[in-house]
Parts: sequence; C-alpha cells; structure tokens
Amino acid sequence: MNFTVEVRSGLCNVLKSFATALSIGKANVLPNLHIHFDADYREILDDSLICHGPHELGASFISARLLILKSEEKDQTDLINDAKVLGSHPDIVNKKLAPLFSTHTIDWFYDRKLICDKVYNRIQSGIQKIKWRPEVSAEVNRVSKEFEGPTLAVQIRTWSHPFDPPNCTSIRDGVVRDYNFETYKKAIDKFIPKAKTVFLTADREDVLKEYVNHLSKYDIKIVTYAQPIGVTQMQYSAATMLAASKCSMVVGSRLSTFLECIWWFGECRANVIPVF
Repeated sequence: MNFTVEVRSGLCNVLKSFATALSIGKANVLPNLHIHFDADYREILDDSLICHGPHELGASFISARLLILKSEEKDQTDLINDAKVLGSHPDIVNKKLAPLFSTHTIDWFYDRKLICDKVYNRIQSGIQKIKWRPEVSAEVNRVSKEFEGPTLAVQIRTWSHPFDPPNCTSIRDGVVRDYNFETYKKAIDKFIPKAKTVFLTADREDVLKEYVNHLSKYDIKIVTYAQPIGVTQMQYSAATMLAASKCSMVVGSRLSTFLECIWWFGECRANVIPVF
C-alpha cells in the first residue's frame, strides 16, 4: 500500500508514524506549514520521501505510535502503557486502516527482550528506509565526533519548550508529564561510573547550566548541544535525536517520544534509564 503521513504533532510522533508506515508499504510525508511549528519536513528528509501534491497522496496515516500488526498479535505481548486509558486502539486516525493493526501496544518501553523479533525487525526495516538530507547527516557527524568511549546521552524534557502546550505538565488524562532535576540527577549518577562522555541536550537551553555544574564534579567529558546558527529548528531536533541514538546509555523522560526515537533509531541497543 501507499501511505501519506500527515504532520499533526511533533517531530518524533511523526517519525514513529512514518517508520510504521514504511515498515508495511511505501510512504511519504505531507508537510503542513500551518498547524505545527516544525512541519517543514523538506528541511530534514530526502526529497524522495516528501509528498509534493495530490498526485502523490497515499492513504492518510496519522498516529503517534509504533503500531502492531494483526498478524503479529500472537507473537507480541501487549505492553500496557499509560495511553491505554485514553482508548482509541489501535491508535490511528484513519479508521479505514484500523483492521490492519492490533490493539496491542509497545510504546514507552525500553527493554529489547519485551519486543518480539518479528515486530522489532519490521520496525527497524521502516527506520532504515528514512533518508536524511545531507545537512542533517553532516550535523550528526560533526557532533558525534566529539564522543569518546562509552557515551551517556541525557535528553532533558522539561515539557516547557516554547512550542509545548502551556498546560502540558498539568494535564492529568492518564499520561502524566512532569520534570524534576533531582530525579534526572539520580538517574545520571547511576550511569556516570560507566561513561567517559556525557552528551547533554534539553528542550530548554537555560536548564543546561544546572546539569553542567553537577557533571563538572566528575572526571568526564561533557558535550552540550545547542542550536547552531544556520541550522533550522527541524534540522537541530533531528540531528540531536540521531546523535543521541549513537550513545550506549541514555537518560530521558519515559513518556517522551524523543527518547523513544533515540532508542529505536539506535536499534534498541542502548541501556536506558527512563525518568518518570
């Protein structure tokens, strides 16, 4: 089948949807410059993956999940996640496609042993079909060249980025999004003895100083990454995720799809401490 992934939410929600679509057919992305701030996927994806007009439209594909096929239901254990209470499973907007998918979920789990090989291999096949623009690949290479030895990626999600909903941390719909420095610090300290480099990024650059001050107590290389001049927000976000996916250890917000993409695009190899 041919699918067109529509941009209705943030980068990593879209990437999860895109990887799922590519894992079962051909797919492209329809840029949407009016609904969401980071909707211009022409800045990060190879032109062959962009929908240029009605003549290239496939079946609408909108989700924020790594969807499980009906045919995989017997092999994949249903991993009960926070979104189960929200209903609408399988979680895909185009209900004409719903019969393809199981109500089983795997999102927000970071243990490779919990993902059956059939599902893992299919999703990885979709991820491998995503082609990045040279600007993104060059930025990933530039940043990751600074990594030495075992590298710990710390992706700080405060849920207070300028483009986040203003009430993001106060919504109590079953999916609770919180941020606490002490919680992150405890997770980081568990990995520090094994790491030679810490790759430090955040959705708000002003919080980085507190982490740098803490990490400066250790004999460890600190690599911080802020948006460079000449690099768009989309390119910066994609490069951050892909650079972090090269790390062998990761600390990040459990409910962040950014953390999910770091882990999945790194072939689920990283040891993850998900911060609640």
